[in-house]
Amino acid sequence: MKWMSLTALSLALCLAALPVLFSRRETAVQPVTQMEMQQEMKPVTVQQTQQAAPMENSSDDQPEPFRILDRSTGKVQTVPVQVYVTGALCSEMPATFHKEALKAQAVSAHTWALYCQRQARQNGQPYDFSADPSRWQGYVTEQQARERFGSYFDEYWGRVSQAAQSVDGQILVDSRGQPIVAAYHAISAGKTEPAQNVWGNKLPCLTAVDSAGDRHAPGYEKTTAIPIEQLRQKLEQKLEQQDIRLSDDPEQWLAVLERSDSGYVTRMQVGESQQSGLWLRELLGLRSSDFDWEIQDGNFVFTTRGYGHGVGLSQYGADYLARQGKSYREILAHYYTGAVLQERTDF
Repeated sequence: MKWMSLTALSLALCLAALPVLFSRRETAVQPVTQMEMQQEMKPVTVQQTQQAAPMENSSDDQPEPFRILDRSTGKVQTVPVQVYVTGALCSEMPATFHKEALKAQAVSAHTWALYCQRQARQNGQPYDFSADPSRWQGYVTEQQARERFGSYFDEYWGRVSQAAQSVDGQILVDSRGQPIVAAYHAISAGKTEPAQNVWGNKLPCLTAVDSAGDRHAPGYEKTTAIPIEQLRQKLEQKLEQQDIRLSDDPEQWLAVLERSDSGYVTRMQVGESQQSGLWLRELLGLRSSDFDWEIQDGNFVFTTRGYGHGVGLSQYGADYLARQGKSYREILAHYYTGAVLQERTDF
């Protein structure tokens, strides 16, 4: 794994907002969150800035709006904070989740966006972070939600708006009073992963915590079959620069060398090289770095547990805790170790 400098890491964490894909009735929800595909993002040419529709009753005492790069168009929109939080919550978490989970997600999204905004200002970026509303990634407008939800719009948008409004202005800060990197993901492997195991740097409040409720989530465990020859091609193409070729025995191609306490593969043997589990996950498009495999009928059959990078708040875990009677404050305190929930005072 390549360790990233804190500056590079900060920029990478703010590049993308990731999709939550769900049906109109939201019966087969598979959230994938804002930090999940940043390393696969390609550069986007930034074009002109557009002003999003302002909130009703907006005034000069509102916090500085977010500059959001639309990755489909290359244009930067200026979006009021509360408009963003509502649109982000709508795209990042199913509206049918418990209201306390929705509140926790809203605080996380607001905190993450504020962190990115401050990093962008310090580094002179022309935008704070990116999203792709046309693909339901990171942030959507009210009109896009109306089109997606159809006859369920009033119910779903009402739930999301109410949750976002109820925690308006609330963020998570570290011991220095700075916004944390409020990472979140869909489903953990049963325990979340510390930030350093994924991004190479320790980050405040992102430690490993129990999230056993995720084991009850739909899609917690999934299998993916990849033909042996197809896997060989993928691996050898990726390892070509290291001049590594695989043996004729597929049983010798892969081996797990180390797992984290949370169960994610942190180090593995790939041919004659050593790689991280995240490396293989990204190469093969696996749902999680907690995986194992077996060879069956000419295929490598991978079994994954969880969905996403596993760092920070688990969305399904949050919903599970909420349904066990936990408040959004308790959920946030559980997933972000040592973080303090407070009102914004920077405007």
